[in-house]
Parts: sequence; C-alpha cells; structure tokens
Amino acid sequence: MQNCLMRKVMNSDMTRRIFTNTRERWRQQNVNSAFARLRKLIPTHPPDKKLSKNETLRLAMRYINFLVNVLREQGLQPMGVAAQGDILGLFPPGPQLPDRTLIGDHQVPSPGPSHCIP
Repeated sequence: MQNCLMRKVMNSDMTRRIFTNTRERWRQQNVNSAFARLRKLIPTHPPDKKLSKNETLRLAMRYINFLVNVLREQGLQPMGVAAQGDILGLFPPGPQLPDRTLIGDHQVPSPGPSHCIP
C-alpha cells in the first residue's frame, strides 16, 4: 500500500516537473522571439551584427530617444514622453558607452550602464 502511494507521489512530482519545464521552455521561446523581432527594428552597424539581449535593449532605448528627438525637432510632441526627451523620463543621463549604431548621418549616444528602472 505504501509502495503504491510512493509511486503516485513520484509520478505526480515527475508530471509537475515536466509541466514546469515545458512552460519555462515555452516562456523562453517567447522571450527570444520578442528579442529577435526587436533586433530587426533597430538599425545597427554592421547591419548583420548579432546583438545580445542587453545590447538590444540599450540600442532600443537609444533609438526610441533618437526618434523622440526627431519628432520634437519637427515640432511634434510624442505621446508618453517626458519634457527632457527620454522615454517616459525613466532613463537619467549616465556614462557613455561606445557607439555601435548609426542612424542616418547621426551618431546616437549610448544610455550607459547605470540606466535601470528603480
């Protein structure tokens, strides 16, 4: 009787582990897919450079800030953007990183490593 109960518990644990692993694999595939889509939208130099997730997020922030400034120069106020020109005012100025992207003729500064959301 106790042996049968142990098998059920072990079977239940194994089923739960398989389900958890499958769910995590699915989640990670979705995250990777989202980063792949984001990488395609960010101009880089060279164009075929494989960006890490960190680089992708940093360059996305820089590119969005660049686009905000372009809209501001054209006299348009983008929605959801703070007066100082940073995305929602969440990214304060910080140390510069080497530039790895060119947008048209404009070199866009890096947001720096201290840019994290509190």
